[in-house]
Amino acid sequence: MRGGLVAAVAVVALSAAGCGEQRDDVARTVPEPVGPAPTTDVRTAATAEVSLVEYALDVRDPRVAKAGLIAFAATNDGLVLHALAVDGPAGTARTPALRLGERGVFTVRLPPGRYKWYCPIADHEQRGMVGRVRVAE
Repeated sequence: MRGGLVAAVAVVALSAAGCGEQRDDVARTVPEPVGPAPTTDVRTAATAEVSLVEYALDVRDPRVAKAGLIAFAATNDGLVLHALAVDGPAGTARTPALRLGERGVFTVRLPPGRYKWYCPIADHEQRGMVGRVRVAE
């Protein structure tokens, strides 16, 4: 029994030691791409782009000229997980949680009006990752 415990501890220690990348005495981690960036639907009336950073939406209150099918494209340029959600008439639509450098795209059909967009992860909205999208106003 004791030999199994020692082996398990050794495996955990070796696994933890293998995290990151070592070059020139500096440890680095590099985000890996998750595949090709999602594209927007050709039927979209407009696209709203946003950069997600700690704890802000870079383009807080965008204006979209046309109502209809709107594409929302979010890129995580921050260091922690972020996502983008939009509250529309049919409910909330959102990206999955995005790591550094990842991009998520989703579409929502929106009539003219103002709609809340925000980061739905943890307390990010309360910390300032919130704004309004103005559609056809």
